[in-house]
Amino acid sequence: MLKGVEDLDFHPVDVIISLINIAVLFVLLRLILWKRVIGFLAEREKRIRNEMSDAEKHRLEAEALHSEYDKKIGEIEVRGQELMHESQLKANEESDRILNEARDRAKDMISDAEDRIAQERNQALEESHVEITQLATEMASRILSRNVSESDNTNVVEEFFRE
Repeated sequence: MLKGVEDLDFHPVDVIISLINIAVLFVLLRLILWKRVIGFLAEREKRIRNEMSDAEKHRLEAEALHSEYDKKIGEIEVRGQELMHESQLKANEESDRILNEARDRAKDMISDAEDRIAQERNQALEESHVEITQLATEMASRILSRNVSESDNTNVVEEFFRE
């Protein structure tokens, strides 16, 4: 067997004394510490339950806030799409308005230019009529101012047109 085990003396009285010591120690500790330990454990259990209850409440609140956040994000996205659509419609309307305005201006400018051209043409015609009339009068006066023969008459007309 094991060495040294033979040297141990085993006395039943020692065992009984040890058991009595353990029992007395147990009773004393139970009387002194039991209520405090049970109270501490009960308080700790209560605090843990409260913390778990609070944590569950916070989790439920967080889920509700998350749900509300998701809902608002969805609403904002829908509103953003509506605003983009409205902006696009307004831009198209503004574009059409500007194009129509430009067309109207172009038509007005063309009409004004045509009117000016017609006026200038009429004025040029009037000026040419006046000039032709003056020239004819001048030619007639030259012709009448002398007795002229047919050849003189032709020479005067040719000289007149050269000038």
